[in-house]
Amino acid sequence: MSYRLPTGGRLIDRDQPLSYSFNGAKQKGFAGDTLAAALLANDQMLVGRSFKYHRPRGIVAYGPEEPNALMNMGAGPFFEPNQRATTTPLTDGMEAESQNHWPSLETDVGAVNGMLSRFLSAGFYYKTFIHPRPAWKHLFEPFIRQSAGLGKAPKDRDGDTYEHTYAFADVVVIGGGIAGLQAALDAANSGVRVFLMEMSPVWGGRAPIDGVMLNNAPAQGWIDWAVGQLASMPNVRMKLGCMGAGVYDHGYLLAYEQVAGYAPGGDTPRHRLWRIRAGQIITATGAIERPLSFAGNDTPGVMLAASMRDYLVNHAVAVGKRTVIVTNNDDAYRTALALQAAGLEVPAICDLRTDAHSSVIAEAEAAGMSVRRGKAVVKVKGRKRVESVVIGDAQGTGEFGSEVACDAVAMSGGWSPAVHLFSHVGGKLLWDADNAMFRPDVTRLPTNQQGGGFVRTAGTASGHLDTADALQDAQAATGDALTALGTASQTFAPPVATPSAEAPILGQWIVPAKAAIGLREKTWLDFQNDVKVSDVQLAAREGFESVEHTKRYTTLGMATDQGKLSNINGLAILGDALGKDIPQVGTTTFRPPYTPISLGAIAGEARGEVFQPLRRTPMHDWH
Repeated sequence: MSYRLPTGGRLIDRDQPLSYSFNGAKQKGFAGDTLAAALLANDQMLVGRSFKYHRPRGIVAYGPEEPNALMNMGAGPFFEPNQRATTTPLTDGMEAESQNHWPSLETDVGAVNGMLSRFLSAGFYYKTFIHPRPAWKHLFEPFIRQSAGLGKAPKDRDGDTYEHTYAFADVVVIGGGIAGLQAALDAANSGVRVFLMEMSPVWGGRAPIDGVMLNNAPAQGWIDWAVGQLASMPNVRMKLGCMGAGVYDHGYLLAYEQVAGYAPGGDTPRHRLWRIRAGQIITATGAIERPLSFAGNDTPGVMLAASMRDYLVNHAVAVGKRTVIVTNNDDAYRTALALQAAGLEVPAICDLRTDAHSSVIAEAEAAGMSVRRGKAVVKVKGRKRVESVVIGDAQGTGEFGSEVACDAVAMSGGWSPAVHLFSHVGGKLLWDADNAMFRPDVTRLPTNQQGGGFVRTAGTASGHLDTADALQDAQAATGDALTALGTASQTFAPPVATPSAEAPILGQWIVPAKAAIGLREKTWLDFQNDVKVSDVQLAAREGFESVEHTKRYTTLGMATDQGKLSNINGLAILGDALGKDIPQVGTTTFRPPYTPISLGAIAGEARGEVFQPLRRTPMHDWH
């Protein structure tokens, strides 16, 4: 059972209650909530159905990587499909509907596809819709067209307005976490024009949520100071709710600003598309937590561990009252400690590592938590929400284990730097085996027409998970950018971060390691497209050895996911099936935009009579 805690919530204003509707039912939230936070606070665990098998889906993440909570928003001229509940600010009177089901979310006829899953494996459409040939036009094509797509297409003329604007900057910093703030401070103090943007509604990134200490004090104090310094500088422009959508050649950047959030029909434009020319671009875009691959990991109530911590700290929302943790790294222990501090129960922490020891693990054990080393969640029980888990040997087959009652599972499979913008213009990646991630190759930066690097990464986006290392990397990246501009660097001293030595991650991609086929057929890599571990292994057996071919054959990482959650796990499983290491398999191609942007923002003011203006002479009417 998810619910709202009586106290806490750093982003919500309890003095401003809001009312909204979900599938026609009235619910309550607070100013500062996202739609996802409000749904969880009202115990709305089921939020949608998957595309292929119509399986029940719940909220998995906190940010733009969310694959499941896609909503039809509004009505009439303000209707818009496929809006992520996790990035949509809650507004009074909001109307939201779940997608991809009939006749209702709870009872969906399409769920019959799940019973036919053995006949609908990867690539079944290439093998099925061939014979008899006349059936294509009269049977197969109409059925496919009826089944394709998510959400509903708008029918009315868009009632919102949109605009384009232009900007020029010497240094654009994308990402307003502590690394981005440090980079912006150093660049601005050196006298150059700085544009700092952050896609979320607050500055600081994960630091305040994770309990980071800067200068022996909570990180929020330094964040407030840094924002105040930047706001007082005339050479700095700062934008919240503004996403770096795409980076192109010669320092050209598109940014997507949510001007009015989801408040249709107001006096301000709904979205604004920024076209920016930059001398240097620094992407301090952080990292995305990966899921773990175990049977039933798509069940509503299974969530990324850091995202569960986000909802708890930012919105005082508990996803469950009894949460089992499963992890291959130290970060999930922070979620366990945060849950316990909020008065919630953590019956078990399953750590895939057999010999992991660090300060945060010791803190969890000292708090009386049951840390089960070498163990993993091998199966989740429950259909429309988590009811219990089976815990077994992380290196076993999953055939044996003990059942533990719970109503939520927090999973953490490690972190992947958000390298999308760096990759848009040809940035190369290196496989970091120690941290089980692809990180930017800083020796081969994307180059401009003069041959110099113009896109750099900073902080966690460079693969530095330690706070002190991230801040130093941000300062080094800014120094290199200023040198490329021919400007002397006048840096701010970065804050002193309290060191936190962590135990090494275990790069295990299937849980348990020797999972039987029955488990692998219920182990999900791409939650939206219903791609399973067994699908990727089947693609390898059928000769799809290129990662790009496997992606298209299985639809892994397509649609709105674009590899944010599914990419690394999918690559690792493909590599294992082919007998290759992950670097030999390679990566798929990241293309702009980073997350979908509205067609209205692309068109801007080019609509109606000004869509294609007609040029007439002053004498036109006389003639």
